[in-house]
Amino acid sequence: MANIFGAPKATEESRSVPKGDTVGSYTSYLDAQKAVDYLADQQFPVQHVSIVGNDLKMVERVTGRLSYPRVALSGALSGMWFGLFVGVMLSFFTPAGGPFSIVTSVLMGAAFFMLFGIVTYAAQRGKRDFTSTSQVVATNYDVIVALEASHEARRLLHQLPMNPSEAAFGRPPQAYTPQDYRNPPAHPGAPQGPARSARRLGRIRMASVDRKPDRQPPASPPSLLRTPRPRLRPRGRPPACATRTFPTAVRNTACG
Repeated sequence: MANIFGAPKATEESRSVPKGDTVGSYTSYLDAQKAVDYLADQQFPVQHVSIVGNDLKMVERVTGRLSYPRVALSGALSGMWFGLFVGVMLSFFTPAGGPFSIVTSVLMGAAFFMLFGIVTYAAQRGKRDFTSTSQVVATNYDVIVALEASHEARRLLHQLPMNPSEAAFGRPPQAYTPQDYRNPPAHPGAPQGPARSARRLGRIRMASVDRKPDRQPPASPPSLLRTPRPRLRPRGRPPACATRTFPTAVRNTACG
């Protein structure tokens, strides 16, 4: 049996992704909110507009480091605020002891919360020594408008002094190609991969061959024998062969 007030229809719409045309895509929620606010200022029927977040991620931001003094102080402050609230409420029912009940409630709340915080931190045994805040964020946000009003919404957003991403108007962004930063090429036309490695290895081998010194025969060791010097003849003395008696032919040959 259907509800006459239309509650089931609203529930179905809230549980499904809105259908329509994407008129804008933004990297932050504030930019998407600004676009919808601009459409509302231009008297556009914003009931046909939806903001859809894509690629949801849970982000936990660390705010500080935990220690026993910090846990005790934080618990005491929380207990004081709680005790103050309880003391004020009790003062309305006991007008005679109003200030006393407030002070008592504040002290008891601080002591109880401080003890509770210390016990809880000790039970963790150092597994979580930091404080943090968690939230769910999206990588980008799409502004979706019903098909019957998407053309007018796109025309109005073109007048907005804010540039949405190129994907909002049907132009897909260029695919990112990762680069190899470990072995960057010397110039854009340089070969890469195995061919480049083989060519580099060949150049190294050729350079090693060119640098090898030419082999030369070892130098002969210096001679240890002295060259005999010619014996000089004293001046004024005739050669010995001239004083001896030899035949004429032999004498001429010996004395030169």
